[in-house]
Amino acid sequence: MSYETMHQFQDPHPNHPLFAELSVVETLRPVETDDGRPVPAGSRGTIVAVYGGGKAYEVEFARPVVGNCTLRADALQAV
Repeated sequence: MSYETMHQFQDPHPNHPLFAELSVVETLRPVETDDGRPVPAGSRGTIVAVYGGGKAYEVEFARPVVGNCTLRADALQAV
């Protein structure tokens, strides 16, 4: 790809995710895993994927419930 072509596809306002992959986060409210198990507020998990430039995150939980869920950024806080 040429420099000119690459420059055309560059986003002038890139989204910087609030959390990076493998960040440890905490839920701000009760949520459910993708398979429907309840996850209480205050549960800690690890970001395993970032979607939409940081609009949503896939979080993996190990305790108190084992599972993954996709959450919006406003449902999480850094630990």
